[in-house]
Amino acid sequence: MSYKKGISRRDFIKGAAASAFGVAAAGLLAGCSSESTTPSATPDAPTASAPAGRITGYSGPGDWLGEAPVITDYAEEINVDVVVVGGGHAGVQAALAAAESGMKVAVLERMEEDMFTWYGEDIGAFNSKLQQEIGFGTYDLGEVVNEFVTRSGGRCFPAIVKSYVHNSGPTLDHMLEVAKEMGVDPKAYTYDNTPDGWLIMQANMDYAKIQAGQDLYDCLRYDYPMTPGTKTWAATAQFMGQYNDQPIQGVAANSVLPLINQACIDKAVQLGAQWYYGTEAVVLLQNESKEIIGLAGKASDGRYIKYNTTKGVILCGGDYAGNADMCWALLNEYMERFERAGGEQPDFFSFMGGRKGEAVKMGCWAGGMIEPAPRGSMLLGGGPSGPWGCNAMLWLNSEGERFTNEGNLSAAQTACARQPEGTLCLVTDKKWLKSVCASGLEHGGPNAGRPQYYIDLINDMDALISGPEGGTVRGCTVAERMESTVIKADSLEELAEYLGYSGEAKEAFLASIEAYNQLCYAGKDTDFGKDASCMIPVDEAPFYAVKSAKNDKPTPMMVTMSGLVTDKRQNVLDMSGKKIKGLYAAGNCLGGRYGLGYSTPCAGNSIGMAVTHGRLAGQFISEE
Repeated sequence: MSYKKGISRRDFIKGAAASAFGVAAAGLLAGCSSESTTPSATPDAPTASAPAGRITGYSGPGDWLGEAPVITDYAEEINVDVVVVGGGHAGVQAALAAAESGMKVAVLERMEEDMFTWYGEDIGAFNSKLQQEIGFGTYDLGEVVNEFVTRSGGRCFPAIVKSYVHNSGPTLDHMLEVAKEMGVDPKAYTYDNTPDGWLIMQANMDYAKIQAGQDLYDCLRYDYPMTPGTKTWAATAQFMGQYNDQPIQGVAANSVLPLINQACIDKAVQLGAQWYYGTEAVVLLQNESKEIIGLAGKASDGRYIKYNTTKGVILCGGDYAGNADMCWALLNEYMERFERAGGEQPDFFSFMGGRKGEAVKMGCWAGGMIEPAPRGSMLLGGGPSGPWGCNAMLWLNSEGERFTNEGNLSAAQTACARQPEGTLCLVTDKKWLKSVCASGLEHGGPNAGRPQYYIDLINDMDALISGPEGGTVRGCTVAERMESTVIKADSLEELAEYLGYSGEAKEAFLASIEAYNQLCYAGKDTDFGKDASCMIPVDEAPFYAVKSAKNDKPTPMMVTMSGLVTDKRQNVLDMSGKKIKGLYAAGNCLGGRYGLGYSTPCAGNSIGMAVTHGRLAGQFISEE
């Protein structure tokens, strides 16, 4: 098997922007199809309620579900123990775990093999051997679980979160062991934060060490959690590939995570698993007791194939962000904001993911239910960012007023949606690096996992020239490496003008900074409660700012974060709460993970949950 470096998320997104139709049509990693034949409603499955114009059990409008297709003419039958729908991150680990348990496994992946890849670089995993060998210590996993549940507003399923947090470290360890066994280039599974390394781990810097004049490679922070307003831990393995001085196609290095995934596929195949590329999953097959007994698939040549199972099916076919009907009906909060801003239903979907919810709908046709509203996506609301990512610096709105605890990043982003129209800005000063080091390790936050990025950041900041045009600064954020425009000024009055503030807004801008500084001097944020570690006054020239426009039309971002209701072993439940025997879910088909949106105590936990819950699902179904 040839191990080739894959595309990164930003490479993918760039391609998506260039060809939205191509992404939507491809459906990417989902192993299933929305194409139907002779329709027939599955008994007791949710159906459209004509009087109300909606699906039973859901408040959103329209018949986004349709009826389950009925296939009667099969060209072939294949007998296996387990079928895995989708060959993405979750599907690979589900298949590997089932094969390791002695199961005969079939993986249905709709993409052709020569077109297929994975995207993303990060795996959030707690207490992995990798994490502990670097020196980040052993974390209190109960504290991590509680932070997840708190961030979700109590809307997640704590048992599902617990299963991820407690099993993510061993899952990552196993993936790296398989990569080593299968002969992958050691650079893909060996930690090395130098420019030549491929695998790093997200971290922040210890500002006291920087002040003491230590080499930046010796300044990593090792004590976690950080608590600027929420808790974050250094727990994200980043398969970023080697360092590049400048962004390449929007990202500094291509992901090498596909090398690890391909090794896991090869190991599963070695154990007897079979990958069926170019094959779409169409509908689940059930007996009179509604137990899953197989699945109808459709090959690329149009033939229908019946897959008979002794154990059942694991749905790993992705989310529904590419389906405007589903997003409009199910993402109620974002739909309302979008419509109030003049948006229309056909435009309410994500170009980035391409998946259209086919696997989720298959689960619903079989009697399963998507978790109740409110349902989130990766979009929380936006906010001012910069080359240092989203962080706890001072945020001001278009009227020059501070409006939130910037250290509680997820809440701050949501608060941005409630601000007046116009520009949002982030303001700092000569002590900007101290503020960066005080910020948490949020998704999109600062990242010193590769210290060279901080060296580049410092050099670019030092090279800035005062003026309204600003200058380009290379980023040090999680996973992606982008460029930002940073505005520099010799006084706060000049900075306000460069940002476009005038009249009362300028006066408020200056007054807000002065009031903020007084809180910083007192060491207590009596306005919004930001942690004292982040209360760093903006009072030393030069001054800096980054501005961004408020996001008035929030469409689903990348992927949706809601899936099917299951028990703690990921067995899908019907509307009455009973198990549908033989039906399991993982990845973005699995509900109970996030609640209100993608607010997390480490980056990379979407893929982290996918691989962990995928592996667990493969083990659970094997025990049926």
